[in-house]
Amino acid sequence: MKKPLIGIAGNILVMETGSMPGLMRDYVNHDYSVSVIRAGGIPIIIPPLSDREDILSVLQHIDGLILSGGYDIAPDLYGEEPQLGLGFTMRIVDLFYIEMIQEALAMRLPMLGICKGMQAMNVASGGTLCQDIHRMSGVLQHEQKAPRQFPSHSVSIAPGTQLHRLFGPSLMVNSFHHQAVKEPAPGFIVAATAPDGIPEAIESSRSFALGVQWHPEMMVQSGDDTMLPVFQSLIDNC
Repeated sequence: MKKPLIGIAGNILVMETGSMPGLMRDYVNHDYSVSVIRAGGIPIIIPPLSDREDILSVLQHIDGLILSGGYDIAPDLYGEEPQLGLGFTMRIVDLFYIEMIQEALAMRLPMLGICKGMQAMNVASGGTLCQDIHRMSGVLQHEQKAPRQFPSHSVSIAPGTQLHRLFGPSLMVNSFHHQAVKEPAPGFIVAATAPDGIPEAIESSRSFALGVQWHPEMMVQSGDDTMLPVFQSLIDNC
């Protein structure tokens, strides 16, 4: 059986040290590719593109799409001014993600958003973000102080969701974020929440478009099969 081609939307990494500080590199963490391969797909890394026709051409040649994690999203893209706590942003990548997501949704291309990828799915569809959850009272530690492959807090999963069919009512996840979904976009529902109420997953009601706030690829890469169903569900929907 032909393996599906899974495009992984990449980022731009700005080098801060070394012999060429300021150098910009297209990149995707290796964990994403490993997870796609283990789930039965073939990963194709897509560098940030700015031309809509180029983006459409790429989407027409892949079977599914993953939006990887990365820098914060520029707040003007969801109608807000920058607030204290906002991290580094890169509009080139943000606009690329938004265009990819909107076109993929129109094509009903199966899609998985991880961390920033989930947040971008929400923004691209008309939702908003909390720019820094640490400014809220009573939040858990969502930037864990533990190796990346180890889960650090629980999430509760909403009944009747695709995520619930994969994992049941609850799950332990790892956590490396300080932004989060605030107002879910039209056509999306919150599929999972942390004990402090922070949204941890969203799903589209129209097609397979799943966003998770944690990093399942880090757990899969370490040999933990707990999170493999996230990627297998993307492959199955292809």
